[in-house]
Amino acid sequence: IDFSEASGDATCVACGTVCEESTIVSSVEFTDGAGGTSNVVGQFVSASCTKPYGGMSGRYVRGGGGRRYGFLRSSRETTLANGRKKIETVASNLRLGAFYIDSAHRLFTMAAQRNFTHGRQSLHIACACLYIVCRQQESAHMLVDFSDIINVNVYALGATYLKFRRLLNLELPIIDPSLYIHRFAAKLNLGDKTSAVATTAMHVVQRMKRDWIQTGRRPAGLCAAALLIGARAHGFHRTKDDVVKALRVCGMTVANRLADFRAT
Repeated sequence: IDFSEASGDATCVACGTVCEESTIVSSVEFTDGAGGTSNVVGQFVSASCTKPYGGMSGRYVRGGGGRRYGFLRSSRETTLANGRKKIETVASNLRLGAFYIDSAHRLFTMAAQRNFTHGRQSLHIACACLYIVCRQQESAHMLVDFSDIINVNVYALGATYLKFRRLLNLELPIIDPSLYIHRFAAKLNLGDKTSAVATTAMHVVQRMKRDWIQTGRRPAGLCAAALLIGARAHGFHRTKDDVVKALRVCGMTVANRLADFRAT
């Protein structure tokens, strides 16, 4: 059998039967063009894109600073590269490690493959991907933290997150309010008794779980009520306004959670 790498054919020498035709070859060949330029024979298709790269080897480009060698990146590759940069920027502001960045970039790749990036800001999608990873790893980060970093409305960011979660059909774990207790307790200026107040608030949250107060309610309101009870139990004069400013929740929400806890 005679193999021709140039045409990608395999032909039997004895009978002339074509065994293989137009096979994909991995060898890279170049042809000489006019003006001393060289062009690559064939096209390169990446695993993450649907269109081949455009060959542009050895050609002079105006304003490009001389000759450029290699392949032009497709729009899909450019979108993924820009998405990773934005994920790294947001993750560095929240002090998230490389694991969160890699996991969020895989989710961003899935969003690009399903055309979820069309008509939406890539920064919102990057934050949604990072927030999903934080939920999966049960990290103490809330959606409002991401909205503060990129300076957008939390409801606009939440709409992108919900649509992306519905697209991938993700089953995320329920947020445990105890994850945010120590974080919010540090904002109340409790001094040396911060750990003691946080421990008391944890017991209050556990009691709320046993009384089914946690079901169907956001964790920020439960944490605010638990920290207010814990601070007053240790002799600190903290009002609802102090807790509202620290946890960024509505005062009516804190009053309702206190009323629910009082009723049980």
